[in-house]
Amino acid sequence: MEDPSNRTRLAKLLRFFTSNDPEKQSTLAEYIERMKEKQDSIFYIAGTSRKEIESSPFVERLLKKGYEVLYLTEPVDEYCIQAMPDFDGKKFQNIAKEGLKLDDGEKAKEQYEALQKTFEPLTNWLKETALKDKIEKAVVSQRLTKSPSALVASAYGWSGNMERIMKSQAYAKAHDPTQDFYANQKKTFEINPRHPVVKELLRRVESNKDDENAIYTAQLLFDTATLRSGFALQDQIGFAERIEQVLRKNVDLSMDEQVEEEQEIEESPEEETEKSETAEVEEEHSEL
Repeated sequence: MEDPSNRTRLAKLLRFFTSNDPEKQSTLAEYIERMKEKQDSIFYIAGTSRKEIESSPFVERLLKKGYEVLYLTEPVDEYCIQAMPDFDGKKFQNIAKEGLKLDDGEKAKEQYEALQKTFEPLTNWLKETALKDKIEKAVVSQRLTKSPSALVASAYGWSGNMERIMKSQAYAKAHDPTQDFYANQKKTFEINPRHPVVKELLRRVESNKDDENAIYTAQLLFDTATLRSGFALQDQIGFAERIEQVLRKNVDLSMDEQVEEEQEIEESPEEETEKSETAEVEEEHSEL
C-alpha cells in the first residue's frame, strides 16, 4: 500500500472477513456491491480475533441496523486500510473512532437531539466532575445498543487495537515522545441513553451532583468502557480497588472491615540451633 502508483490495483486483491459471512473472505468490490442505499463509507474495525470483534460495543448498532462491517484480524490490516484514502469513491470509516455517521432520517436526528438535551446534565457532569482530566468530552452514543458506555478515539488517534500493536513493537522506545503523544490522547466517552445504569446515573446527578455513589459508578463505567473498547487501563490499582468494593458489597461485607494481621512466630534458640545443624548436614550430603 506504500506504492501509490499501484495502490488501486493492489487494493482489488485484498480480502477481509466481514460480518456478512462467518467463514468466507470478501473483496472490497464485493463489499461495495452489498452496501446499503445512501451508505457513503466502508465500515471496518480491527481486533485480535473475530470473536473479540463481534463482542465489541462498536459493532452493536451497525449490525442491528443491517450494515456490513469489515473485520480486520491481522496486525497488518489496520496499517493497510489507513494507507488507502478510499476505494472506488467510498471512504473508509473506522467505527472505533469519531466520525461515524448513519443515515437514520430526520425523525431519528430529532430524537437524538432530544436525547442529547435530556442527558446534558449527565454529560456535562461527567466531563467537569466525575471524569475530569480523563476524557476529552462525554456524549450520547449513536453506536451502542447493549453496552452502557464506550471509549472512542479521535479521528487521528490510535484505536485500542493500534495502541496494543504499537506498544508491543520490539523496537519501541521506553519513553518515545510520539508514542506517548498518541497513547495519552484523551478520548470521547460515549454513553448509552437507554441503558438502565446510565438512566439511574442521570437521576442521581440531577438530584445531587456530589453523590459519592454516582461518582464511584461513573469511574467504574469509565474503567469498563476502557477495557471493552480495547484500551489499556492507566489506573490499574484504582480499578482493582473499585472491583474490591463491588466484591465486598456482593458478600455484605463492611467497607471498613480490615485485613487480619499476620501473627509473627518467634522461634526458641534451641529450634534455631537444630535448623542450623540440619542445614549443615544437608549441605554435606549434597556435596557428596
